[in-house]
Amino acid sequence: MQVPFGEWLPDQPKHLNPGANVATNVYYALNSYKRFPSLVDYSSNNMGADARGGGSFRDNSGNVFNFVAKNTDIYQLASGAFTSRKSSLTGGNSDYFTFTQFGNHIIASNGVDAPQYYLMGTSTNFANLSSIATSGSVPTFRVSGVIRDFLVTGNQPTNQNRIQWSGINDIGTWQSGTKQADQQDLPGSGGEIMHITSGEYGYVFRQNQIIRMDYVGGATVFRLSVISPNRGAVYGKTVAQDNRRVFFYADDGFFEIQGDNVVGIGAEKVNRFFDLDLNKAFSDRICAAVDPFNQLVMWLYPSAQNTNNTTGICDRIIIYNYATKKWSLAEANASFIFSQFVGAYTVELMDIISQNLENINIALDTDFWSGGQRFLGAINNSYQAAIFSGTDNQSEIETSEVEIFPGHRASITGVRPIVDAQATVTIKTRDRLANTATESTSASMTDSGINPVRQSGRYFRANVKVARGTTFNHGQGIDITAVRAGIR
Repeated sequence: MQVPFGEWLPDQPKHLNPGANVATNVYYALNSYKRFPSLVDYSSNNMGADARGGGSFRDNSGNVFNFVAKNTDIYQLASGAFTSRKSSLTGGNSDYFTFTQFGNHIIASNGVDAPQYYLMGTSTNFANLSSIATSGSVPTFRVSGVIRDFLVTGNQPTNQNRIQWSGINDIGTWQSGTKQADQQDLPGSGGEIMHITSGEYGYVFRQNQIIRMDYVGGATVFRLSVISPNRGAVYGKTVAQDNRRVFFYADDGFFEIQGDNVVGIGAEKVNRFFDLDLNKAFSDRICAAVDPFNQLVMWLYPSAQNTNNTTGICDRIIIYNYATKKWSLAEANASFIFSQFVGAYTVELMDIISQNLENINIALDTDFWSGGQRFLGAINNSYQAAIFSGTDNQSEIETSEVEIFPGHRASITGVRPIVDAQATVTIKTRDRLANTATESTSASMTDSGINPVRQSGRYFRANVKVARGTTFNHGQGIDITAVRAGIR
C-alpha cells in the first residue's frame, strides 16, 4: 500500500488528513518534498546585535550592494565582511529599517532618525537625505516605496497615517506642488501605515486596511483606492513582494494580493497552526522574504515551542511555495532574512560556504558565483551573515493517518520510504481515535530499501526522517507491507 506524503496541512486532523501531518526542513515542489537547506555563516565579522532590516540592490551597471542595519549602525556587506556606513543612530528595538532603491540611490529610514541616502558607485557612507534636498523639507518616515517615478513615504512620527511623495524623478524635491510632490492623510480607522510596495502601482498597507496607489497625474497625482477595508498587515516586515506578487500576514492569517483581490492562502491549512506556534511576546520580530528562484515566500518567526526564548530570537520559518500552493516548515535561528543578490565569490569564500567543493549543489560555472543571482540570505543568531546552503538540519515528514484494512487491525512488517536517500522510519499506531498514538522503534533502511519496522494497530501513520548531512532531491511517500492482524 502506497501512501503519498501530500501537502502539509497541520490545521487538519491527523486521521484522514489529505496531506502530511509533519513537513519540517523541507519544501514542497511538484509531487515531492525537497530538503530545505540549513544556514551557513560566511562573514568574517559580525554586526554585534540583531538585524533591524536590510536590503540587496544592483546599480545600473549590475554591481551588487548589500546593506543591513541594527539599532545604531547601517552596514555594507561586501566580500564577506560588515563595514559600517552610518553610526550613532538612535532607534530602539521596535524601530525597524526600510531600505528602498530609487535609481542608483538607496534610501534607509527607521521613523526615528533622519532618512539616509547612499549613492551606489559614488558614496562611501550614508548621509542625511536632507543634504541633497533642493525644495521643501524631507520628512522623517518609517516606510517607503517607489511608485512609478516617485519616492513614496509613509508613517511620520507626528502623523502615522500620512503618505508623502517626492517630486517626479527627483528625491530632492519635497515642496508640495513642485514637480508633483505632495502629501495625503489617509482617513478612517485603518491604523498606522506599515508598508508600501513598489512598482507601476503600489499598495499602502495599514494595520487594518490596504490602499492601492495609481499615478494619474494632474492636480490629483495619485488615485487612492481601498481594496481591503478591514484587513491589512499587522507588522510591516510581514509583507513580501516578488514583482507584482504581494504576500502578507494579517490578524486572521496569510494572504496574497492577486490583481486587486485579497486571497487567503493559509485558511484551513496553516493559519491555526501558526497562530498557536507564534510567540506573541515577540510577534513584531516576524519578517518575510521571497526566494524567486525556487518560488518560495517565507516568514521567519519566534516559535512558542522555544520556551527558553527571552530575547525574541527567531527559530522557525513557515514556507509557502507559490507555484505549487503548498506549505512546509523549517528551523533556523536568525534575526532577519532577505532576498539577497550574490556578489562575486573567491575560492576562499566558496570554501567557507562548503568546505568540500564536491558538496556544493550549484554548478561552479553559473552566475551564482560570479554575481547577479538572487538567493535567500540571513543574519544568524551570532549576528553573522549567512546563506541557506547547508545540510545541518534533520528533515522530517509524517504521513496522514490511514486505516490499512478498513474495519480491521493490521500488522506492518516493513516500510519502504519513497525517498532518494537513506532514511529512518517510525510507525505510530492507535486502535481508537481517542487514544494517544504508540510509537514503534525507529528502523533504519536495509540494502533492499526496506525499513523492517513492525507494529500492529488499526490506525497508522509513518514518520520518515533523513539525517543531518544527507541530501535528497525527492521525498514522495511510503510503501507499506502489511497483513490483517491475526492472519499469516
